[in-house]
Amino acid sequence: MTRAKDHRALVAGARRILCDIDGCLIRGGQPIDGAAAFVDAVRDRLSLVSNNSTDTAMGLSDRLARIGIEVPEAQIFLAGEQTLLHVQTTYPDARFRLVATDAMRDRAETLGLHLTSERPDLIVLCRAPDTTLAELESVLVQITQGVPIVAANPDLTHPGAAGPAIETGAVAGLLRACRPGLAIPFIGKPAAPLFLRGLQNASPEEAIMIGDNPETDIVGAERLGMPALLIHPDKSMGPTIRSLI
Repeated sequence: MTRAKDHRALVAGARRILCDIDGCLIRGGQPIDGAAAFVDAVRDRLSLVSNNSTDTAMGLSDRLARIGIEVPEAQIFLAGEQTLLHVQTTYPDARFRLVATDAMRDRAETLGLHLTSERPDLIVLCRAPDTTLAELESVLVQITQGVPIVAANPDLTHPGAAGPAIETGAVAGLLRACRPGLAIPFIGKPAAPLFLRGLQNASPEEAIMIGDNPETDIVGAERLGMPALLIHPDKSMGPTIRSLI
């Protein structure tokens, strides 16, 4: 992991800069001090890579713009949306059971995915706060019948407005607890796919990952041979996004 004394040089020399969103650029829906200035300084080299599995890049780009952080949707890579793109190309003719928010279901439909809750070929798991226990039990029955599952991210929680919010990984853990040995591949960090999409045409060695989560942002990047910088939302805890400019 990169030390603070080197961080400005690493950012300045990187061909591609990957950056997490929550805890790095925003906290509680509001910009962290220095976030907008950082984005303006590195705009042409920036990719935002987040385990968010409720929003689309278009929707998040609009929401960030409303708080003064301007990032085009083409530079935003979210685990949920990228999972949909992954299954679209990997299983082009499959029938999908999608556990997700309405925004993600709408995105799946615009991609032309065949969504169904009956006899699916694959279950796709994203964060879905309104999912009922009965719906999860139905998913579990289909898993028991041999339907494979892929999930957006392994996170157990994320920072919610009132405290920790249950995330996709916690629901995946529940299904695995009920079905020991269940294999659930993840697209989001620390797995490689989300990083690789964010790199675009750069190699890991030419890029840098900036994140606030050692277990997802830092470990995942270092597995790919990508330099990684751990920052914090509060300067009393260590380097923040402002310290990078």
